[in-house]
Amino acid sequence: MQRQRGELLSFGDVEERLVEAMLVCWRNPDRERGWMRIRSAWPDVVAEPGDYDARGGDQTSSDVEIRPASLTRLEVDEMEEAFGWVDCLKPIDRKLVGLVISQLARGAKQVPWMKLRGPMGLTRGADGLRMRYERAIGEVCRRVNGGFLPSPLVKPVNQQ
Repeated sequence: MQRQRGELLSFGDVEERLVEAMLVCWRNPDRERGWMRIRSAWPDVVAEPGDYDARGGDQTSSDVEIRPASLTRLEVDEMEEAFGWVDCLKPIDRKLVGLVISQLARGAKQVPWMKLRGPMGLTRGADGLRMRYERAIGEVCRRVNGGFLPSPLVKPVNQQ
């Protein structure tokens, strides 16, 4: 998401950018697991003609998942920038923002606030979690916009 010079980000813009960053983060390969898989399989691998198809699997093309495209430098830079925005928050608020953004990145239309109480260590107060999240993202908006609020102030979509 490219922002024009002087353009302020709204609540929805910040939320969307964090969701995009989470999706990029999930595409990032786990180097350690990949290295262990290569090391442990190294003695067993013997390449024979016809064993591997264009997708890199040893089965038929329809059975093998398509590998995601590798990350670009721009995607990684934007991910790191967006994740850097939440550094201004308290650790408990960062945890809540991470849980909510993960839900939205998985495709949830509405945030399941009642289910987030457990990971946050609460037995009640789902509406309080929603308000805490809104304040946290509002603080991120203020920091990203240099202290200026977007006009008109965009209300969050995830209210119940």
